[in-house]
This record gives sequence, C-alpha cells and structure tokens, in this order.
Amino acid sequence: MKKLLLAGLISVGILFAYNPLDGVKAQKQAALKIVGNHFVDAKTLKVWRKKGVKVIDVREMPEFISGHIKGAIFVPRGVLYGAVKKGKLKPEQKYVVVCRTGHRALLAAATLIKWYKFKEVYVLKGGIKSWILNGGSVVNAMKLGPVKIQLLKK
Repeated sequence: MKKLLLAGLISVGILFAYNPLDGVKAQKQAALKIVGNHFVDAKTLKVWRKKGVKVIDVREMPEFISGHIKGAIFVPRGVLYGAVKKGKLKPEQKYVVVCRTGHRALLAAATLIKWYKFKEVYVLKGGIKSWILNGGSVVNAMKLGPVKIQLLKK
C-alpha cells in the first residue's frame, strides 16, 4: 500500500511539474528558427496572388469551408506528408501558408522547409483573421462567391 501511495504522489508531482505550454513554446521557437523571416502581411499576399503565388490553407475542414481565400489549396497540417508525396504540393513552387492566426501555418511552413526541402514558403502574419481585417475576401462552401466578413473587435 505504501508503494502504491508513493507512486501516486510521484505521478501527481510529475503531472503538476509538467507544463504543456512549455512544449508549445519550444515548438514555436524551433519553427521560427527554420522559417526565419519568411513572413508576409495581407497586403503583400494580395500582390503576390496576382503573380501566381499559391496559398496553402492548413486549417481543418470546418474552418476551411466556413471561409477561405479563393483558390487556396486545402491541406490540413496533419496531412502535409500525403500532399507532398502525391504531388499536390511541389518543392519548386512559391507558397504562402495560412491558418486562423498564424501558429499552425508557422509549424506547417517549418515542416515543408525542413523535411521536404521547400525553398520559398512563407507564412501569412496573423492568419486568415489578418486577411479579413485588411479587407481580403473569402469564399465559403455555400459558393456565394467572394464575401467580405467583418470580425468583431474586443
């Protein structure tokens, strides 16, 4: 019984000593080192899109269908490997990776650069929220065409 109690106390101590946010912070720092200064703002992305730069949206399906940049390639972050292997994403193409706020896009861009040797991968600063706040339009699954969305400011 004493061994069981001691094991339980040790487990609780380890549980409280572990902070999952430390792992998230470390992951973000590592990704920032890989991506470097490959960030673009919404204004730059609008110009680049006219020049043929592709947008990769790494959000999940419900987020994507609720509103995405027209022509964006839908590749949730968890399936990047499959998209690269199937040729949906090509290492020689220039991409801007987008998510809701920029965190998942940063991790996805780091993955493409480090593991798949993509050279021109950028992250949209502030994600789709920034795109919308800067006047960018989105399309949704209802196929209403480009729409303007206003985000509530807190």
